[in-house]
Amino acid sequence: MKKVTVDASVALKWFLADEEYGTKAVNLLSDYISGKLDLIAPSLLEYEVLNGLLIAGKRGRIKEEEILSALNGFSNLEITLKHISQLSRQVFKFCRIYNCSVYDAAYLAVAVSESAPLLTADEKLYNSVKKNLKWVKWIGDI
Repeated sequence: MKKVTVDASVALKWFLADEEYGTKAVNLLSDYISGKLDLIAPSLLEYEVLNGLLIAGKRGRIKEEEILSALNGFSNLEITLKHISQLSRQVFKFCRIYNCSVYDAAYLAVAVSESAPLLTADEKLYNSVKKNLKWVKWIGDI
């Protein structure tokens, strides 16, 4: 089964109807649910999704009951989450090379360690790595 690393910029599109490329993200989720592919991410995905939903709620993009439903649905997905303690050197390396956050570097490190391409909708991250890391894919291109 094909594995794909997803970041929070993609996962949030599953729950926020006003997001660009939302249909592509939902199609990816459908492939996961139907068993066509396996999704993987660092464990921080849970925190980032919760934070993103809370911020969207504060901005009036999503109602509280929708946030609670999204959180329940997200936890039921049982996406494979990886701890990055063993990947800290790789995370540090990516931070230094691409001048990115530990959060972004954690997705990159998990993708490398699992040999699973990273799918992102984070334009800043994608633009900073696309020349050197061909296994990082832009959601608009899938």
